[in-house]
Amino acid sequence: MPSLIPRFNMDYRFRDLIYGMKAIFSGNHFDLKPLESLFGKKKFLFTNYGRSSLYLILRALNLPKGAKIGVPLYSCTVVFDAIVNAGLVPRFIDINIDTYTMDPMDLRDKIEDVSAVVVIHTFGHPADMDKIREIAKDVPIIEDCAHSLLSEYKGKKTGTLGDASFFSLAKYISAGDGGMIILNNGFKNFENSLNQEISSLDDPSNFKELAHSIFMYMYSFLYHRPWFGMFAFHMGSFVERKVDIARKRVFRVSKIGRSNLSVFLRKLKTFKEKVERQRRNSNMLLEELKDTNLKLPYERKNTWCNYFLFPILFESEDERDYVYKYLRKAGVDSAKLYSTTPYVAKKLYRYKGDCPNTEEFASRVMTLPNHYTLTKSELIKIANIIKKIMLK
Repeated sequence: MPSLIPRFNMDYRFRDLIYGMKAIFSGNHFDLKPLESLFGKKKFLFTNYGRSSLYLILRALNLPKGAKIGVPLYSCTVVFDAIVNAGLVPRFIDINIDTYTMDPMDLRDKIEDVSAVVVIHTFGHPADMDKIREIAKDVPIIEDCAHSLLSEYKGKKTGTLGDASFFSLAKYISAGDGGMIILNNGFKNFENSLNQEISSLDDPSNFKELAHSIFMYMYSFLYHRPWFGMFAFHMGSFVERKVDIARKRVFRVSKIGRSNLSVFLRKLKTFKEKVERQRRNSNMLLEELKDTNLKLPYERKNTWCNYFLFPILFESEDERDYVYKYLRKAGVDSAKLYSTTPYVAKKLYRYKGDCPNTEEFASRVMTLPNHYTLTKSELIKIANIIKKIMLK
């Protein structure tokens, strides 16, 4: 299927490869002004992955071993792995189906059992930070901004609303890899402890950086048409069938590669333009699908969403699965994002079944392609396929 539209966007281009490779041998000085222009004068720290950033933040809090960390069940399971690897235990919080993010009322019922809270701005939609802060009081709040680079809550960028935050530089902006930490309010001795954690990490070798940069370029190249439908999709599907999803991941924590950091800072200067294009694409899908019975991801009052992903919610799991297969046959790849997370959480992370909204949501949600690289005709094609089924 050479014309198959990929579910996600990978945008690590040849110019990024060359720029990143030059940075490997250019020293360790990086201009952080693009970050300061967005987030203000903050403390920025960098690691090899977003999950590594969360792991180090949790370690720096110096919580007792086995302390519970409040985290939305609707999440990528690598978040739970970071919590467990830090010697802590996930305490699962339900989501509000209307916002896709942590339900403050469920957090209120569980806050006495929690030593820190990880808030996830899922799909780029900011969580209700005012209510969460009111409930959490003195409990540390960590923002997971892997989806929400440039999203805003009441005029403030996500990442500046909690006590600390972390980003994944592989997502949306496609910097190759890397994690970024922003410190905001800071607790006593927290910043010093975090600095010590990061200073003790190894730098990736030049060889590993070069190999990784080439791998990311090839991965991105194959994730575009016609190669995606001809090769990458089938290889990915084969790997998915062979991988045991119900297993904990052990990941190596290190400092960020110079190639990844340099590419991130370079791309950040023009990233707002790409987000604006993706917002326009998302608004087009919202308009085209408004007469269906789907629950659509409208932007909420007092928020500005980067529309990293475009989730649609069906009335039943069977309906979702039918449309998922139909789209694939019609040349559109989509994702049943985190649909297996409740199952994996029960098997590996002691989830007790007390997040009914999440279980329902995970069984009925699907994300559509909305990337900034798509044309108007491609977006209309996606919408028309869905309307053909939903408006019968």
